[in-house]
Amino acid sequence: MTKSHRLRVLAAFGPALLAAGAVAASASSAFAATPTAKPDSQVLFTTEGGVTPQFLANARTIPHFTFSYTDPSNGVTYPITMVGADPRTGQATAVHTVIIPLKMNFVAGNQNTSALNDLGYAGFRATPQTHSFDGSSKVQATLHSPAFTSALHPSDMGGDNTQLGDAFMRAQFNKIGSSYHVTLVNDVTFPTQTLDVPANQGLAYVRPVPAWRVANGLQATPEVTGVANVSWFSAQLQNLMKSLKVDPTTLPIFLTDNVLLYIGEGNYLNCCILGYHGSGSEMPNSHGTGSINGQGANPVQTYMYAAYTTPGTYSGYETDYTGTRTDPRATRGLADIHALSHEVSEWLDDPFTNNAVQPWKTPTAPQYGCTRLLEVGDPVVGVWYPLAGNTYATDPNSHGKWHPEDEVFAQWFGRGGVESVLGAALPNTDGSKRLTFMGLRTTVGIGGPYAGFANYALGC
Repeated sequence: MTKSHRLRVLAAFGPALLAAGAVAASASSAFAATPTAKPDSQVLFTTEGGVTPQFLANARTIPHFTFSYTDPSNGVTYPITMVGADPRTGQATAVHTVIIPLKMNFVAGNQNTSALNDLGYAGFRATPQTHSFDGSSKVQATLHSPAFTSALHPSDMGGDNTQLGDAFMRAQFNKIGSSYHVTLVNDVTFPTQTLDVPANQGLAYVRPVPAWRVANGLQATPEVTGVANVSWFSAQLQNLMKSLKVDPTTLPIFLTDNVLLYIGEGNYLNCCILGYHGSGSEMPNSHGTGSINGQGANPVQTYMYAAYTTPGTYSGYETDYTGTRTDPRATRGLADIHALSHEVSEWLDDPFTNNAVQPWKTPTAPQYGCTRLLEVGDPVVGVWYPLAGNTYATDPNSHGKWHPEDEVFAQWFGRGGVESVLGAALPNTDGSKRLTFMGLRTTVGIGGPYAGFANYALGC
């Protein structure tokens, strides 16, 4: 199977509101047109590759189990593969990882950034910069985050004291307090890998929120964001997995410091991918996307990329050009390990990017229509819950919190069929059916279109 990206637009931030006193382009005459602010760019995620179930038999890969359920709404039976041991066995599984930090060097090369004019607020201009982003600077924060260390989750979400991925899996199968676990153990951090981004494959610039804050005296130094072409970036990761000889029984996590991805050469508005996970199988001693027709202990590699995100990269975290907020919004608190939490949870429920379900859609993200993928972060992308202990946060709006993403349980996708095999998820505190990790925090606390997650997925 040839390499492919399956792109999923997950959440669009609404149009930015121009506050009184915001920076605006000056008019050359009384009849000059007033510039109109464009909506802030979207949050994107993607999957890559995929390995069909027949190639997983006896494969050298991560621990996994497979089950099948029948969707009662259409009578179709779906095979599903997840990470770890079958929760019905109650066994604990530790999956080994390696972190591969990426240092990415961008150059100002006369990139045409006119498409970004007035992004977020009227008058915004993106100036290309020569800048380096060193992912190794975020390794310690990542290893000390709830992705790898135990954290006490809110009592209404089960009160589990463990890693966030493990807490998600234990709540999904109502195993909190049992011996069932799926945890990550990082074996080693690889030497930092340097990628020099060609000018026609990437851009470093100050995004709208920090630009507005500097212009309005709210901060002295603006943070810079890097964006790279996803096709170019993906090719670099495939080459690195080959040269570094990452063992297929281990999950490599490629970590960047606020380097995001866009789709299409020079298409900076088709942005930004904060993370993706993928899988592939090729001949021994080689990795990548694709399938083979061999038998036996074929290597099947899973992998992921995640950007450690700087607060203010997207609107809604820091006080920005809306000018009315002191705390990040529950649906826009994109910071720190948000992308990593999204990818870890999706990898746990769909490690080989081959889990298909009955097509679904959600009113929280109508712009990407119907999809068949069991990707648990998609329907609630950008929704987050706070976890204490973030001593690495420098922005006062973080209040010392981590910002992992909410996730949708497999039961939501299965329309009741998963319960007949693996049981219902942890119930809400009022005894009602829980279909998202945050439960009533999603359906009642946020409400609006998110209230729909009190029920199973809608058809198309």
